[in-house]
Amino acid sequence: MMDMMEMYFHFRIQEPILFRQWKPTDTPGYVFSCISISIIAFCLELLKFGRQWMTRKPRPFLVTDVCCTTTEGIWDIPSEEPPRGKISVVPFTMESISDWKHFVSSCLFFAQNFVEYSLMLIAMTYNYPFLLSLLGGHALGYFLVGPLMTVKENDAAGTCCS
Repeated sequence: MMDMMEMYFHFRIQEPILFRQWKPTDTPGYVFSCISISIIAFCLELLKFGRQWMTRKPRPFLVTDVCCTTTEGIWDIPSEEPPRGKISVVPFTMESISDWKHFVSSCLFFAQNFVEYSLMLIAMTYNYPFLLSLLGGHALGYFLVGPLMTVKENDAAGTCCS
């Protein structure tokens, strides 16, 4: 008879994590497993950033004479808006599919989804140290990498008032 999975948050050291072979049997192994889960979640945030950074296209920023002043409580910070009536559509061609960036981005997309679903399965064990380790890795990764995703926007908004 198979043991049923506990469907509430618990703390159990001898519990398989994703594979039968990954089953901590003692406290140091359990702590190492929690650290490994944090590292995997941190690497997922790096992977998300890398994929976004690789496919990012350079955008010119508009600069105006009046910046960082308020008009009826709204900041007058310049923004880039697409021209009206024109839609940028990348055609579906063999050239756009055979581009090396598209191939690498597709591989990274596969890896990102694989890691995301694996971490979801870890969270579904309802083992709260695993869940806290997972959330801590995500939070640390986002804390360190998150500001890099908007560095150009921050520079454009910050250079006009110095």
